[in-house]
Amino acid sequence: MIVSPKQIGKILGGRAIVGRRVRTLGDLDELVRGGLPKAALNALIDRLKTAGEAEFAVRLRNGIVPRATYHRVERLNRQASETVERLARLYAIVLAAFEDPQAASRFLCSPHAELGNRIPLEVALTEIGGRIVEEVIERGLHGLPA
Repeated sequence: MIVSPKQIGKILGGRAIVGRRVRTLGDLDELVRGGLPKAALNALIDRLKTAGEAEFAVRLRNGIVPRATYHRVERLNRQASETVERLARLYAIVLAAFEDPQAASRFLCSPHAELGNRIPLEVALTEIGGRIVEEVIERGLHGLPA
């Protein structure tokens, strides 16, 4: 399932947080290359927290940006920005599939059998892991076996 850059931009907090409209992949790429504001990570984490996943959300944040760095910087480096964008994209995909923010968060924050009982968002902290999670989502959407 393909989601638009605009949807990803909204998940990252929209214009108020990222500082500009996100309409194209080029817009999104510029944001990531320049370093997303720390508030974009917070916007994503807040979406997960609303589904009762507060403890996991904090653990996830610490997996993306070390605690000391998080408190010291206002902008994420490119690697952390790419990770945040990847997780926001996965959230957008699952949200489009489930059409329920709580169900999307539960899916992404709960162990999944097809991932060796690992949590999708933790698997997706790497680019390859993100692709694996996308494949699991796509198979689920189309009723394909693992």
